[in-house]
Amino acid sequence: MSTENAELNGLGGRVRFSAAGLPEGLGDRQSGVVLANIQSDVLVRNARPLVSSVAPGGLLALSGILASEVETVREAFSTLTPGWTYASRALGEWCDVALRRPRR
Repeated sequence: MSTENAELNGLGGRVRFSAAGLPEGLGDRQSGVVLANIQSDVLVRNARPLVSSVAPGGLLALSGILASEVETVREAFSTLTPGWTYASRALGEWCDVALRRPRR
């Protein structure tokens, strides 16, 4: 499905998708965009490998976060991401978090 959506949006062959468990699916590579649509407790437990997987100038997009848990997620990631920009949106009971790593 992801590959089909990439094709429909003119990104065929320019985007690589993978699905795997955390943290083994991240490996030791870095990407310009890392998306994790997982429950808050799993995000917090895997904060370090998720942050490490983001290339300089890259974006870490976290979703699947209940509004009542977004502060816990922010706190867990903020200690690992000093100097990164932070943004969050809410839609009803759900939130997302976007963290941008500096280019340095």
